Amino acid sequence: MSSVGKLLVGLQFVLAIVFMAMAGAVSTAHNNWKAKHDAVAKQLAEEQGKVTAVTSAAEAEKSALTKQMADEKDGRLKAESELVTKESDLAAAQKDKLDLSSQLATTTTVAETKASEAGYRNEEALKQRIINDDLGKRLDGANEEVRLKSDANFALERELTDLKARYTDMLRQKADLEKLLAKANITYDPRALAKLQAPPPSVDGVVEEVKLDRTNRPFMIVISVGADDGLVVGHNLDVYRRGSEGARPQCLGAVKVISTTPDKAVCEVQQNAKNGIMKVGDNVTTKLL
Repeated sequence: MSSVGKLLVGLQFVLAIVFMAMAGAVSTAHNNWKAKHDAVAKQLAEEQGKVTAVTSAAEAEKSALTKQMADEKDGRLKAESELVTKESDLAAAQKDKLDLSSQLATTTTVAETKASEAGYRNEEALKQRIINDDLGKRLDGANEEVRLKSDANFALERELTDLKARYTDMLRQKADLEKLLAKANITYDPRALAKLQAPPPSVDGVVEEVKLDRTNRPFMIVISVGADDGLVVGHNLDVYRRGSEGARPQCLGAVKVISTTPDKAVCEVQQNAKNGIMKVGDNVTTKLL
């Protein structure tokens, strides 16, 4: 081996030792930094735990202080409210005291006035007693009069009851009579009855329609006068025919009113003349009766 080769081998050996020394130093430094890092991290964790504990304690103390302040504020407000209430009660008590004092003064005045009026009221009581005695006597007389009037009223009520019974009986009799009149085909009309009792009015009319029976004889006619002319059911009229060229009028028979309208009437033939038959255009009148 040449000297250069030996030199290079020696150099490599020296460099290897140097590199090994440097590697050891680096490893030692690394291990030292790791240990310091772990120690610092541990210390930092401990410090953070302490900070957390301190923070929690501070928050708890803050909450306690906040609650204490709120309680003190509520207490202060409650105390102020109680103070206002007590002041109001004190004012009300003072007002009641003034009212009671005023009532006491009024009562004292009234008592003194009543005491001064006691004698006068005794005199008034005596006078009132006399008046009451007189009123009692008058009341007894009024009660007696009321009793007598009550007896008279009772008698009148009995008489009224009897009259009502008689009235009811008369109504029943009237209803029975109306039924009988209805069966007899007679219309009950007090006004018509009053007119029938008086003489029939003086009317003249004309036969407007003639109804014939099976034997061709007139049995019913319609005339041109009615209720407006004064006719009522039950009135009797004569039927005649005016004479022509100076001849005398011819009597054709008699009829009886059985129904009326304001300007017409239906009549039933009561009697037919032997020498004439009623026709449309013949005349009717009450003047021949």
